[in-house]
Amino acid sequence: MKRISLTFKKHQTTILLFGAIIVGLCLLFLLLDVIGGIDKSKYTELTDMVIKVEHQDGTTETFTSRRFNFRSNEDVITMILPLDEELKQHHQSINFFFYNSVVRAYYKDRLLASYGENIDRHMIGHLKVSIPVPLEAYGDEMRVQIYPRLNILEDAFRTPLLMKEKDAVFFPIIGLEAFYVVFNAILIFSFLGIIIFAFLYKTVDVAREGTWLMMLIFAVTLWFLGNSGMLYVITASEDINAVGEYVGMFLIFAAAPLYASFETERPMLKKYLAVLGSVLFVVFWICFICYILPTGFNYVWHLRCWQALQIVMAFSALISLLFPGKKKRNLSDHVMRYGFSAVALFGVLEQVRIIISAHVTEEWPMFMQGFVEIHFAILLILALVITLFSSYAIKVKYVLQKSLREQHLEMLAYTDNLTDIGNRQYLQKKLNELDQNREKDYAIIFADIDYLKYANDNFGHEAGDELIKMVAAAIKEAAYDNPKGFVGRNGGDEFICVAIPARTAEEIALDIRKNLEEIKQRENPPFPVSVSIGIAHYREIVTQTNFLGRRTIGSSNVIKLADERMYEEKCIKKQKIQI
Repeated sequence: MKRISLTFKKHQTTILLFGAIIVGLCLLFLLLDVIGGIDKSKYTELTDMVIKVEHQDGTTETFTSRRFNFRSNEDVITMILPLDEELKQHHQSINFFFYNSVVRAYYKDRLLASYGENIDRHMIGHLKVSIPVPLEAYGDEMRVQIYPRLNILEDAFRTPLLMKEKDAVFFPIIGLEAFYVVFNAILIFSFLGIIIFAFLYKTVDVAREGTWLMMLIFAVTLWFLGNSGMLYVITASEDINAVGEYVGMFLIFAAAPLYASFETERPMLKKYLAVLGSVLFVVFWICFICYILPTGFNYVWHLRCWQALQIVMAFSALISLLFPGKKKRNLSDHVMRYGFSAVALFGVLEQVRIIISAHVTEEWPMFMQGFVEIHFAILLILALVITLFSSYAIKVKYVLQKSLREQHLEMLAYTDNLTDIGNRQYLQKKLNELDQNREKDYAIIFADIDYLKYANDNFGHEAGDELIKMVAAAIKEAAYDNPKGFVGRNGGDEFICVAIPARTAEEIALDIRKNLEEIKQRENPPFPVSVSIGIAHYREIVTQTNFLGRRTIGSSNVIKLADERMYEEKCIKKQKIQI
């Protein structure tokens, strides 16, 4: 208990923020459900029905509700839907989903609609059936025949809805309106995140992990929108809905291990996830391109051969996220661990629900019938998105904090305390970089304060410090428009300014003298204020050294020449004073 209390105090802000996100999402769902929910008066649930299942062996089972099952794809399902006369209206349709089947609707012996017969290139996902209802059918009944292509019912059969044909486009999201809005927002933002992070992939370390994080969230969300049939709100095409579902599904198996490879610290596991994840990602795109081109390529069936490997990869990713092999865990790791435990739980429950839904009938206990109606996939996705976003945000926060600390320490190490410009260590670091980069178009301005000893001896060291700060301010301001160059205090009364390009050096030197004169007029110090300056260009050193037969040229050679010229100017000043 004491440990929990200490943990809470340590991460109080983050935990409260995480809680606020959860509460905010709950309130958002409630708001969207109230404001954005489809009016129940716009549709009628057709709960009265008779379903006959003719089995391959000639036997027939009869069910009086939507709770039914079948044994094989050789069975024929006949759905009898009675329509009350009170429901009579023009331009209405009966709407429901059925998974991977051929569906034909009749009134008496007249074919009203047919679905699923002309889709050959891939496995049909949720087939959206919308049957126009003739006026004479009210007070009578309609007959729907279903020829399944699978041996089992892959999901719980939803109650058919009678509604206006113009409103039927919203049928797929009835009861899921809030989730539809939220998941589409997640899909859009994750897609934008992929693009943004992809541009930063090679320049920002956290962007690499972020790219696959966004890819994983995008894939999971796209899969659910296709699997639930929500994509039908955007398009009536069965092809697009099914392809969206399967593209999302198989993209998950590539994105999950690649993202997990950034989370684990186990070297062999990291390499295994990165290599095989990359292979799956390449295979995915090859198959996808072959499918969208007029090649006749069957997207789903050709990828089925990879499914065993994909399942292994998915479990590998999950295990690596739950047990990353880190000696010391931070809050991000704890969020990932417990969040993915919830994801794994909802994943297992969703699979159990799907398996059971193939067998649950009206004869089963009510709690089992209620269980197959729970959308654990929705809870899975929400837990996944919240876990991934929270964990990544916390990790980015840690990275930024570390970066800021390092920048602060670097600033302290490379900043002169008195003048707030670069110190000797800073100058040495920048000059070394100059030499390593083989910069050729630069000049060095070597400045030395005049009369610093006089100011110290006659007005105290505080006056001397003030003189140093005046000169530093003048140099800093003069070099402001020289972003490629740098300025630093070489020590004592010496300053070095590197001008890039070299042609700006003389102008900077003039500005230093001008700025110093303005400061002198403004401050009116009791001690003399002046500076001696020497300028040397890299290219003139190159000319001299080549003439002398020397090969090694560095910034030190340029500094030496600038120092000599500064000293010459200082000597001329002293001679004038003596005269």
